[in-house]
Amino acid sequence: MIVLSSSEASAQIGSLTAKYPDLHIVEANPSQIRLRGCIRVYKTAFGFTVNHVYSIELLIPLDSDNLPSVYDIGNEIDSKYQHYYADRKLCLETDTAIRLRFSDGIDLIEWMDEFVEPYFFSYEYYQRFGVFPFGERPHGLEGIIDTYKEQFHENDPVIVLQLMKYIVTNQYRGHQLCPCGSKKRLRDCHGDVLFPCMTDQHKREIVSSDVGLIIKEIKKYENARNDIATSKH
Repeated sequence: MIVLSSSEASAQIGSLTAKYPDLHIVEANPSQIRLRGCIRVYKTAFGFTVNHVYSIELLIPLDSDNLPSVYDIGNEIDSKYQHYYADRKLCLETDTAIRLRFSDGIDLIEWMDEFVEPYFFSYEYYQRFGVFPFGERPHGLEGIIDTYKEQFHENDPVIVLQLMKYIVTNQYRGHQLCPCGSKKRLRDCHGDVLFPCMTDQHKREIVSSDVGLIIKEIKKYENARNDIATSKH
C-alpha cells in the first residue's frame, strides 16, 4: 500500500504548509520530503487547554508503504516520557491504527489533526495530571492486539486473533457462524466490525500482515519456552 504517492505530494504539502505556515521544506527528493518549523497546538478537552508552539520535523516518505514520522527538535518532550523514542521521534499511535485509518492513502492535514496535535495535548495533560486523557496504547505486539481489541469491540486476545485470521482467509458471508464462537450468525455478532476489513483489500492486507507478525512472535515465544524446558532435562 502506497501511503503517499509523489503525484499527490505537491498538493498535500501545499495544504499542509498553508495550515502551518511556519513549516518549511528543507529537503525534497524522489523518496521523501522533510519539513521543519513550528506548529501551534490549540486544543481544549476535559476542561484543559493547550496553547503552545512546538518545533518539529516531519519526514514524509513518497511512493512507499512507510508512514510519515514526527520528531521533536525543540526539546519540548521529556526524554523519559514513555511515548518518545531516543532519536526524538514521537510515538503517535500503533502503525496498525494509523494504517487502518488511512488505508486508501494518507491525508496529511487529517493525520496532523487526528494524531500529531492530539499527541502534544495528551503529553501536556499527562504532565499536569499524571493520566492519559484518551487512554494509553501499549507498545509492540501488545499494542497491535490492543488496536484490534478496540476495532472489534472484543477484550479476549484469543478471540481477536481468531477474528483476524477469519478476515484474511474468508469472504464475508453474513449467514455463516461468527468465528468468535458465540454460535450466532456473523451478521448478528461481529459482522459489522469485520465487514470493513473483509471488503476493503487494503485493510485486509494490513490485517494479514499483522496476523503474520503475531504468529511469528508466538512461535518465537514457544520455541524459547521449549528451549528452556529442554535445558532443564
